[in-house]
Amino acid sequence: MLKSFSNYKKALLIGIGGGADIIGTIPTKLFLESYGIKCILGGLPWERYSIDPFPGPRPFSQIINNDIINDSLCWAKQDTKTLDGLFFSESKASKVLKEKILLVNIFNSSAEISKDLISFCKKNKVDLIVGVDVGGDVIAIGDENGLSSPLADSIMLSALKRVGRTIETKIGVLGYGSDGELKHSELNNSLSLISKKKGLIGMQGITNDSSKLMRKLISKIETDASRIPITAFDGNYEPAKIRRGRLTIDVHPFSQVTFFVKTSIVFKHVSLSAKLIHKSSNIWESNSILLNNGFKTELDFEIKKHLISLEDTKL
Repeated sequence: MLKSFSNYKKALLIGIGGGADIIGTIPTKLFLESYGIKCILGGLPWERYSIDPFPGPRPFSQIINNDIINDSLCWAKQDTKTLDGLFFSESKASKVLKEKILLVNIFNSSAEISKDLISFCKKNKVDLIVGVDVGGDVIAIGDENGLSSPLADSIMLSALKRVGRTIETKIGVLGYGSDGELKHSELNNSLSLISKKKGLIGMQGITNDSSKLMRKLISKIETDASRIPITAFDGNYEPAKIRRGRLTIDVHPFSQVTFFVKTSIVFKHVSLSAKLIHKSSNIWESNSILLNNGFKTELDFEIKKHLISLEDTKL
């Protein structure tokens, strides 16, 4: 076992990029549970635009059949959905796994999110949080041409950096470019920088057990990026099409590996976007800051797509 995980009793594993990142927590979940560490899973109520045409994450006020914990957290169950009938990836995961899944409200500032996470962890005796990103955007430096969805990752990285002052946090990266945004060379560059700053903790691959559970989830949850690690586990290393054929990515053995890195190192030495929004008051201010600094964001993309769609309905 990775020595740095050996002393924990209970972990919260959060898919920090929204969409189907909840699937990406499974290898870490089974890895930790095999050593007796209890795990709670979490994610963001933000589906890809092709699944949910409502732009941005869903606020808690639009979600029913959920159990509110505080301003930043609620429990999702298999019947948790939006008022207009959308079931989240986390709701579907809850049904498959037969357990509640934590949802994180990223409309709040990272300071508010961190405060509420700390409160939850203390009450539930959680002594470790791992933020899992499928694809690797969370370790983007910021100048990568393909980077187009840094907002959710940046808010959660900022929040976990704050939480780390009180409760241990780590970042897990699974998929190694499986979302088609960062090139392998760019991920290599980020990991090299992290390693040189002593921020690389270790790696863990998919196992037969985790692949079986991931396949069950993939059969219920629409995903591209979280499917690629299974493609790699099966030994299919040829280029794969994602995003309904728009993008082609290279699949290789690293695609099935979760890289664990230190939150503080990623925040301080790698992620410009997380530093830029660290003191912002909400998601809207964070989005504006990133746009004003030359970043593309997933929220801006979805708002523009939504407006175009609304215009089409008027024709």
